[in-house]
Formats: sequence, structure tokens, C-alpha cells
Amino acid sequence: MRTIDPLFAYLSILAVIQPARIQDIEDYSAKLLGKELSSWLNENNKLREAHSDARENDLVIPVKRGVYFMTPKGKQIVRREGLERSIDNRRLFLMKAQRRRYK
Repeated sequence: MRTIDPLFAYLSILAVIQPARIQDIEDYSAKLLGKELSSWLNENNKLREAHSDARENDLVIPVKRGVYFMTPKGKQIVRREGLERSIDNRRLFLMKAQRRRYK
């Protein structure tokens, strides 16, 4: 199994589905990271720990109770890795799927 920084995984998922709750991030992690890595992160509460770290380090801000959005500081962590195009494509396909579901 590959190793991944839980904070980077958390921010990567949030970058795609933001604004989101921690429960949304845990649910969507399997689609973005794969089932094996997602189950390891969820079973060991790594995403929840990363969520706490992100709040403490001002990488996310609450937009309403329990719903968080990335700050520019948090976006730079994910964008620095060259994932801009992948994140934008995933957001686009997610929005298209949601639009089809609501029709």
C-alpha cells in the first residue's frame, strides 16, 4: 500500500468537494483515493486528525456550523504539488453529475 500524508489527503479531497463537512470528506475519500487507502485513513481516524490540524493551522475556515472551506494558505499546499488540472477536472465532473441528479 502507498503511504500518504493524511493532511495532504484531507486537503486534496476538500479541494474537490468544498465546502464540506468532515463526514463528506470521509465518504468521498474512497472515490478520490481508492478503497484501500481510504479505509486505512478512516479506520485510524487519520482524516479527523488532519481536520483538527487544518483548523489549528488556519488551512480551513468554517462557513457555517460544521462546514469548512479552504483558505488560500490551505490551497497552496495542494496546488504546489501540481494537481490544479486534476482537481479542476474532478470538480467539473462532480458538478455535472450533481446537475444530472437534480433534474
